[in-house]
Amino acid sequence: MAIARQSSLQRSPAPRTRTTDIEELAVWARKLTGITLTDRKEDFLASRLARRLAATGCTDFSGYCRRLASDPQEHVRFAEALTTHTTSFFRESLQFDWLRAEGLRELVDVRGPTRDIVVWSAACSTGQEGYSALMVTEQARMLDMLPLRASLVGTDISSQVLRVASQAVYDRTQIREIPAEMRPRFLLSSRKDDGRYRIVPELRNRATWRKGNLVSGAGLDDLRADVVFLRNVLIYFDEDMRKAAVENVVRRLKPGGFLLLGHTEGCHIRHRSDLQTVRPSIFRKVQAE
Repeated sequence: MAIARQSSLQRSPAPRTRTTDIEELAVWARKLTGITLTDRKEDFLASRLARRLAATGCTDFSGYCRRLASDPQEHVRFAEALTTHTTSFFRESLQFDWLRAEGLRELVDVRGPTRDIVVWSAACSTGQEGYSALMVTEQARMLDMLPLRASLVGTDISSQVLRVASQAVYDRTQIREIPAEMRPRFLLSSRKDDGRYRIVPELRNRATWRKGNLVSGAGLDDLRADVVFLRNVLIYFDEDMRKAAVENVVRRLKPGGFLLLGHTEGCHIRHRSDLQTVRPSIFRKVQAE
């Protein structure tokens, strides 16, 4: 009997999806996250929002659209469901190599006696990018004798990933890209010997994590940074959203500071006269005359 009932359920048609619902959800996505949905919107939304439909009791996108319109708290959960949080330690490692070999030295020369710098991970996800930058600056201070100390600000629109970043706990597979010589210095292994590691307090105490929207500028007001990582974010925005995000970031980058983009994203900012190209994906803000 149970088998027959399961077979009947499997033959039940899926809830009908209206094109107007997909377009409405795409508008919500652009408004709340800056993400522009283009090809295969229906497949993307179905995969990303399945849990939200189940959690809210909605049986189709029409019902979920009504939920978004009536419940501002669902906006946060919707944004978190849509955003991609792909990251790893020392991702695009050549940029970190450049930062230690050249970028930090140039900042020391420009900043003079202060030599305290702020690194901003502008779409920080679960924190690996920002902690990688802190490891590099600390290595430069200890081993290269550079007279500088860095603090880190990580921003993201997802509260969920910010909680992970602040806890700074990662498993064995996630730490594989951290150079072996850095691990004893910057990682603490779990006492339970369960393959989990935590970033040392010395780095955790120099990091702050907070919600920030790159497109609207919400949560970014008091930020001023010497190095900004804005990597693999602009590719999800349309032209207007990209311009808004870049403007919000560059405005908060100190003159003489560096902006690091994903390797395919440099074309989006080459028109700006206030940025000089250092590498195809690395730019420096022009000093005021």
